[in-house]
Amino acid sequence: MDMENVKQIFRDAGTAISRAVQFTEEKLGKAEKTEQDPNFEQLVTFCDNTKQNTETILKNMEFILNSNPGMRVENLFFLDKKKSGLSSSEHLGIAMTEAGNDFGPDTAYGSALIKVGNIQQTLGLNQREFIKSANDCFVNPMNKYLETDMKTVVKERSLLEKRRLDLDACKTRVRKTRMLATTKVKAEHDLKVAQEEYNRQAEITKLLMEGVPSAHPQHLQHLLDFVDTQAAFYLKCHESLMSLQSDLSGFPSDQDNIATLSPDTPALGRIQQAKVITSQEPRDAHDLRLSAGEIISIDVNSDIGSNYFIGKKIQKGKVYKSNVRLLNQG
Repeated sequence: MDMENVKQIFRDAGTAISRAVQFTEEKLGKAEKTEQDPNFEQLVTFCDNTKQNTETILKNMEFILNSNPGMRVENLFFLDKKKSGLSSSEHLGIAMTEAGNDFGPDTAYGSALIKVGNIQQTLGLNQREFIKSANDCFVNPMNKYLETDMKTVVKERSLLEKRRLDLDACKTRVRKTRMLATTKVKAEHDLKVAQEEYNRQAEITKLLMEGVPSAHPQHLQHLLDFVDTQAAFYLKCHESLMSLQSDLSGFPSDQDNIATLSPDTPALGRIQQAKVITSQEPRDAHDLRLSAGEIISIDVNSDIGSNYFIGKKIQKGKVYKSNVRLLNQG
């Protein structure tokens, strides 16, 4: 190691010690601190909010998109290799279809298990496609922003803070100096150099921070793309489940007459399709739970009371007339 490198190491060590002393004295109230103008401080606050909120959103987004963090361990140790990488819904679907085939696809229960299992696998596939799309349109671009533009802002702000500490340390030395004239001249020269470096770094940092708000429109576009992806995902799932519900509505059930209704409730008579126009939450154990938009089967001859029909999804129950519209009534 040559002498110049040794000298540089000592200079760097001296600078680090000077900054540490200045920082400590500021915290103890024994040294003055150069303050930025209000506009600069507003930019600092805006940048901090952008960084912190973006990190929080991404953290929660990744938690939603990777809701089964133990999956990778299961893939390595517990699951068949041919099934590795599948979602929980797909594993459930596989289990159901295998059980359905074991019980017999010609039996009502076996056939239903196969139908439900196939839809579960479809839902799982939709989920994996959604996760990939969400990462591509939102998570990855936002992470890239944090790792490039925001990281540069943070780096320059850190350098600015070091320049400020150097400047204030020089100011402190000049105020306290009772040295020889030549030493005082050096201290004042050091102060002038520190002031110039600080001003230059402050300008660079300010320009970078002023660019942060201009990134928000692009962030908004990423957010809109995510919402479109999520809406398409849930629409696919809804359509698959509605189709499944329709397929299962004709399956016989040993519980038809005792599941949710009292024993004296008549069996279904003339069946007609109806669309749910208002979601229905059960008022008691006899009511069906309905979601707006569903298509269900209604017994139009079951006008037991003045305000409800007997309807069927998987099981039978009361459907209040005000919540449905018979499809042949226009």
